[in-house]
Amino acid sequence: MTIQSIYHTGFVVRDLERSLEFYTVFLGMSIERGPAESDSSWLAEVVGYPSVRMKMAYVGVGDGHSIELIEYIEPFGTPQPGLSDRNRPGSAHAAMVVDDVSEWRTRLETRRITVFGPRDVRDLEYPWARLAIYFQDPDGNWLEMVERHPRPEGSTEN
Repeated sequence: MTIQSIYHTGFVVRDLERSLEFYTVFLGMSIERGPAESDSSWLAEVVGYPSVRMKMAYVGVGDGHSIELIEYIEPFGTPQPGLSDRNRPGSAHAAMVVDDVSEWRTRLETRRITVFGPRDVRDLEYPWARLAIYFQDPDGNWLEMVERHPRPEGSTEN
């Protein structure tokens, strides 16, 4: 009995189409599945609501791990002010390796997205981040971009 792979990270969003534009047009990811709408009793059992209707799509970069974007139509959930802190138990983020964190910072800030993280590059060996930033998607889901040296041949560290 073993876990075989990390399949996807799920984010609940308010408007699937708006989120797809952010993740595909702005961040440059590809749609890997969907969009689709489902209201099956099986899905209701999986998510633990007696009745559910949702729209969902998967985006990614082709490496086998996707971000699942889920818009709950029923039951509809309202955003909770003040629950966007990164340090709260239960908070989460998805991180991606990028080629140039500084360029991404500029692009995000041009779009008036608040970015956290240092501006100075550290000279650390793989797997440590040389530069990293945190920011939020349009629904407050946290994302991280990391710049680091390539994985050395034979390394099993992620």
